[in-house]
Amino acid sequence: MALRSSQPRSPQRLSRQQYLRILSAHNGPGRRFSVPGCFLSRKCPAATLERWLRRPALNNLQELDFHYGDRFPCCPGSPPPPPPPPPPASVHRFSSTLRVASFGGCGFPDGNASALHFPLLKKLSLLHVQISESALHALLAGCPVLQSLVLSFSSGCRRIRIASRTLRSIGMDPGWGDCRLQHLILEDAPSLERLLCFSYGRHMAMDISVISAPKLDILGPLSDDFPRLDFGATIFQGSRLVSLITAVPSVKILALLNAHLSLDMVINFMKCFPCLEKLYIKTVSLGEKNVWCHKYRNLVGTLDIRLKKIVLLRYRGNKSHVNFAKFFVLNARVLESMVFEKQERISNEWIERQHSLLQTRNRASRGAKFDFVYHRCQPGPLRWLGIGLAHDLSTADPFVRFRDWPD
Repeated sequence: MALRSSQPRSPQRLSRQQYLRILSAHNGPGRRFSVPGCFLSRKCPAATLERWLRRPALNNLQELDFHYGDRFPCCPGSPPPPPPPPPPASVHRFSSTLRVASFGGCGFPDGNASALHFPLLKKLSLLHVQISESALHALLAGCPVLQSLVLSFSSGCRRIRIASRTLRSIGMDPGWGDCRLQHLILEDAPSLERLLCFSYGRHMAMDISVISAPKLDILGPLSDDFPRLDFGATIFQGSRLVSLITAVPSVKILALLNAHLSLDMVINFMKCFPCLEKLYIKTVSLGEKNVWCHKYRNLVGTLDIRLKKIVLLRYRGNKSHVNFAKFFVLNARVLESMVFEKQERISNEWIERQHSLLQTRNRASRGAKFDFVYHRCQPGPLRWLGIGLAHDLSTADPFVRFRDWPD
């Protein structure tokens, strides 16, 4: 059962009492209950939800999705919002059946989170919640088979340490302002396969420290101005490789938000991730010069480029972009596909000109295909897009729709 604001009957047409009567008349069993904040009482959303969740129709509930309403972390110069109400007490009655949960707009007091225990929960989303680091650790400890976690625009902890032997996917949106998440530490994550960062720009960036995540396969998107990314003693600061002590062979798929298309930045990442197979880059400007023939003359013979697929979003075909792409055309020996996606309509003459500039006839990989496509992107709401991508473990590559992510 889902109460969605997108349904033909708007929330204003049915009162909360009418929804309660629908629940009362429902014979059950209700396996899924989803209710956004617009369906709850503005004055007492927690009390309204509590009454609904007590209905017999929801016995043995397996999926719960609620949101009391957005409570953004404090902005610079603005007073902090009042403490949000805790999750409804009736959540405890689903502890033995709940498999998917999304908690929104609520708070987890330090003593309360440890009381929550969901032995079957596999997917957890925390949206606009207030939770301390200790409370988050207690909550995760109560989810022994958790596979995917989304934490978005939440407050209460500036640093999070993840120690979970079952987590396979994490999606993070650190928020903004002084209350944002500033440091994510993957301390012990032996099953983690993907880390998706739903943020962009310096004001939303966070430090990422990877201590132990040996199966981390998918990473990004990373912007060229993020503060710090470190894998032990291998350290990035923005696009600059500060220290390369140990390479990270597990990462196969990488997405970058590259404001100024930079070959230097990408080569640094290839040094760090020597087994990289898929690279997605979204750029927003004309790019750097990217002249490489002399600069990387010695590197070309020693750098083992294992890239099989490269996608350049918002490709312009100017000198900078051509120089960047030509490096891979002439040096990536196992390349299978290179996609140049443009936001303006393109002609056959323009495509022929690009083939000439890129010297595709001299490509290093004889089996490589080069596709020039037009796509007018319409970025969707990152919150819902990101939640789906983080939880959908059946999708081998979450960046297939990278064009639809906001910059």
